[in-house]
Amino acid sequence: MKMRLLVAGATCALLLPTATHAADVHDVISPTRCELRFNRLMNCQFPQALLTTPTAETAVPLRTTLRSVVSGNCSTQYPLEARAETTGAPPVFIPYLQNNKEVRLRAAGGAPVSAFTLSDASTWTASAVLDGSCRIKLEVSWNEVDVSSTAEAQALITALDADIAAAEGHAARMEELMLYQRAYALMSSLADRFRVELSNETMQELRAAALEAGPAVESMILDCGDLSMEERLALLRLHGSLWVLGKPEDWQRPDGTVMTLEDHLGPGAAEILARLNAILARQGGNPPDYAQLYEAAKTEVLRLKNKKSLAMTQLAPWLP
Repeated sequence: MKMRLLVAGATCALLLPTATHAADVHDVISPTRCELRFNRLMNCQFPQALLTTPTAETAVPLRTTLRSVVSGNCSTQYPLEARAETTGAPPVFIPYLQNNKEVRLRAAGGAPVSAFTLSDASTWTASAVLDGSCRIKLEVSWNEVDVSSTAEAQALITALDADIAAAEGHAARMEELMLYQRAYALMSSLADRFRVELSNETMQELRAAALEAGPAVESMILDCGDLSMEERLALLRLHGSLWVLGKPEDWQRPDGTVMTLEDHLGPGAAEILARLNAILARQGGNPPDYAQLYEAAKTEVLRLKNKKSLAMTQLAPWLP
């Protein structure tokens, strides 16, 4: 991995080996940071630096580890330490005089750390006098998986499984509401269309004509001697079906106006219709698009399943 190092407004490139687990290195105490006099390191400088790295998507929390590597004689009376800060997280401090001292830097929510500022946290750095053999550096292991045991890894997978189950339940509910919405729209449209078609002027005229023609049909069946049996049966079936049309007044209110759908359904359906109308009124004429919500819910389920697959890959060293 490569690390870019920005120091005091200037830019320089620090190229490191690209081995998979190689850590970036930042020099802290050395002849390049201090003045070497009489085999002593003096007037050491610790300029603020911005360390950056490329990041990738993660399905699990990550941490960035800073570890001090000390060699030679670095004895001093001063408590020297560094401060590392990244956006949205509290700073961490590392007393780098201690060999193999580790601190962990975590971004908000376990997100990858793409950059952090490394600065001097001691007022005594320039006053310290160290043996000429002293060398101190900080190794930065970027964005490691933030787990330490199989139990912690399994807990992350269990939480993802719960998220997937909840998302699938939500998607199933959105699918039901989508189907209910479509069914209600269809049935409401059909019912109102039938009501309109069955109570229009042409149908009312047909009902009146059927009632008027009824006695004539009966007379033909009973009195016309030149009709065959088949013709009589045909007229009988016609006469028997005319009642289905009903009477014109069956489709009118007492004042002569056309009945509404509520009138046809009767008082037994009044409460149901009232509830449906109340729901529609609350939606203000702009009901939710459950088809769109269902598609969004399915997309979320897929996202979480992909996240679990990535988590399984990241957590493979800890999972059985």
